Amino acid sequence: MPSPLTEDEKARVRHHTGYPEMTMAASIQFGVPRPAQLAFLLESAMNQVMTSAVERIRSILQILDDIEQKMIDAQCYLVADKLEELSLAGSSDSQSRLVTDRFEAEYVRWAERLSDIFGVPLYPFSRRFQGRTGGRRVGNIRVR
Repeated sequence: MPSPLTEDEKARVRHHTGYPEMTMAASIQFGVPRPAQLAFLLESAMNQVMTSAVERIRSILQILDDIEQKMIDAQCYLVADKLEELSLAGSSDSQSRLVTDRFEAEYVRWAERLSDIFGVPLYPFSRRFQGRTGGRRVGNIRVR
């Protein structure tokens, strides 16, 4: 049974959850597997997604696209200290950090919702999500 998601939508899911966007053949480098762990979980989930979830997935993908575009658009305003009567939150040094942190936090929140639909973690090796996933970790833990 073919997936109800298009190849473009699958690429957007990979992008917004931090997974590498490469073919499985490209995941082997000099005969050694490259760090593309967990990618098979997402690929399998995208191919088995229930048709009833497709509209929700598309909605969340649009939200993530919009947040990412707002972060791109906000770059030109990061140096602003005051615009007439409107000023950004915080001091001039921390203003840009506060604005981008709010966008990043919202982005992570929606990316986590998307990953929950597929039942896979956000890609733990993605720099985008390191230190921002609300304490969720994938990997080795120390056992006493």
